[in-house]
Amino acid sequence: MLILFLLLLGGGAALAGLFYWTARRRDLVRRPVEKQVGYGPRKALLIYQPSNRGKNHAMAWALARALAKADHTVTLNYPSPVLSYDPQSYDLLIFGGSAYMGAVGRPLKDYLSSLRFRGKRVLLFVVGDLERSPELAGLRLCVPEGNQIRSIKLRPGEEKKLCQFALG
Repeated sequence: MLILFLLLLGGGAALAGLFYWTARRRDLVRRPVEKQVGYGPRKALLIYQPSNRGKNHAMAWALARALAKADHTVTLNYPSPVLSYDPQSYDLLIFGGSAYMGAVGRPLKDYLSSLRFRGKRVLLFVVGDLERSPELAGLRLCVPEGNQIRSIKLRPGEEKKLCQFALG
């Protein structure tokens, strides 16, 4: 409906503007804000790219609380070039973001690609409305070889499904 309206208003230029705006918002680097949940003996690092509407924020926090109940100390943050976490010091690495136009945000992919780690359990999640998940394939390519990767595509509001997947 929105696309039809934009085509009627300004044709291809308006549609191109919408795609440009969406991609720009998707690739916005947010200021890192570290939060910690739980005080368990196992450590998890959860780095997620916030969505434009904040829906995956709730999913990341639900996952952090579920992991805390399962004896993890969870460190949450947004991806940024200024982060200095050592992935080797965590038992579980989690990376997630929202799907926009078949990809996750560039800050998440750039951050994940910059890390060097091996022999880790890695969980990738992508939040989006479409069933197909080309975003996960692109995100998987950012993980270095020699790690145990599990990934899942979710719809907004499927916090419980994400928690069950991560703990299962």
